[in-house]
Amino acid sequence: MKSYIAEGIKKLLVSNSRCARNTQVYDFKALLVIIAIINSYTVYLTFLSPKLNPELHWIAIVTFLINGSFFLIQLATISPLGFSLREIYYLFMVIFMFVAPLIQYISGQFPWWDTHLLTNERIIYTNTLILLFAVLFELTYTKTKGHARTFVGKIFQKEIKHHRLYISWMLIVSALYFVYVFRKASSIVLLFSRGTYGKVFTEVSQPVMLILDITLAGISVNLLAYVIATAKKRSSSSNRTLLALSSLLVILLNFPTGRARFWTGAVYLGIFLAWKRVIKTKNAFKIIFITSFIILFPLLNLFRTQAINVVLGSNIKPPTFLETITTGDFDAYSMLVRTIAIVHEKGPTNGRQLLGNLLFFVPRSMWQNKPVGSGHEIAQRLGWSFTNVACPLVGEAYINFGIFGIPLFAIVLGYVTKKLDSVYYGSVVHFSCNVRAIELLYPFYIGFLFFILRGDLLSSLSYTIGFSIPVFTEVLLESILSSKLLGRSAITEIQH
Repeated sequence: MKSYIAEGIKKLLVSNSRCARNTQVYDFKALLVIIAIINSYTVYLTFLSPKLNPELHWIAIVTFLINGSFFLIQLATISPLGFSLREIYYLFMVIFMFVAPLIQYISGQFPWWDTHLLTNERIIYTNTLILLFAVLFELTYTKTKGHARTFVGKIFQKEIKHHRLYISWMLIVSALYFVYVFRKASSIVLLFSRGTYGKVFTEVSQPVMLILDITLAGISVNLLAYVIATAKKRSSSSNRTLLALSSLLVILLNFPTGRARFWTGAVYLGIFLAWKRVIKTKNAFKIIFITSFIILFPLLNLFRTQAINVVLGSNIKPPTFLETITTGDFDAYSMLVRTIAIVHEKGPTNGRQLLGNLLFFVPRSMWQNKPVGSGHEIAQRLGWSFTNVACPLVGEAYINFGIFGIPLFAIVLGYVTKKLDSVYYGSVVHFSCNVRAIELLYPFYIGFLFFILRGDLLSSLSYTIGFSIPVFTEVLLESILSSKLLGRSAITEIQH
């Protein structure tokens, strides 16, 4: 039965394989529908604005429309699995670099302060850089070969063969972590709201907090992903028990209203994609993602500072999307313009910010001048007291190397996304009884990439890598065990 299902999935994927061979297949009907919906929604939100920006410039609006058209055309591409990292890139660009900033520009309501920096000239220049980044990303993605012969690619293709070992240590660590969190919390209700979740770790240092909050909390998610992947390959009564137990641990340790919105999105979207593996209905993922983002993103913000019982027992109304889209939640574009302004005034950091991002795990006590996040850095340079702001990936490129950072970051992003898309596609097409590392990480990278694109890179990269550590740890254990087994078999053969 399993082989029959696998063969059916394989035929479905092979029929769409032109997408995986660098030949873009576009669904122009979907393109027209997406354009109609987004344009209608943009016009609707613009007319809800109490006033229009008196300094509107037609060239700036044209650059927004050119960028938006490019993003939407690329978004109309049919993905062989129904979703991909490339797709999430263009979903981000449509929302954060087209719709949100266009509404903010027309209404004259950009988030935060120092809005005088967002001149028409800088907006036109920023949109030109965004288009350049997107074009170079697309060219790199299209030209990059899909095979995974690199060292990193081979790691993602590693199979987890020691089934009981993997489940055992992950289940034990997840259970112990839950006991630890439960003992630290005066009430389990504290775990159900982001406003109270942080109080559980008030006596914990920041580095330890990151380990607890990311890696240990993510182990239960990795475990659930593995159980789901195993259940897809072979069903048994033990799998059903593990599925129920791991699901319970995920909900308790990663309750949707108790964690940061990006983490909630990455975790639960990843679980959904790990379960589906292939979304057969064309464009269903895009519709689900955009709809969920519009509805859930403002709603989850209610639990950011208050306990869940306070929110549910009050008459607090969730903000409308218009109220949300002009606030700090959608500050990626405006912070990009401010980043460009600061770099023009004081120059790029020549890779210093990037070095701090890559060495995020080094304690600040050992590196006194360790760079802060790029969003924090820009806010400090502007003299703001509030520094928890975004810095999108395009801004990270510019603050590090100026104009030369745009092609560098775009090419790297295009290359990495193509490789990961191809490796995961291959793992789905080529059915195996064992679960591969990519199957446990890729579905969650869909959400984490959205976070990386919004920024800043320091926090998003640390969360992504921290989440991946348990899987890479298992890959290392598998390699060690395989080496020992090979060594023993060689000794046995010599003795005989």
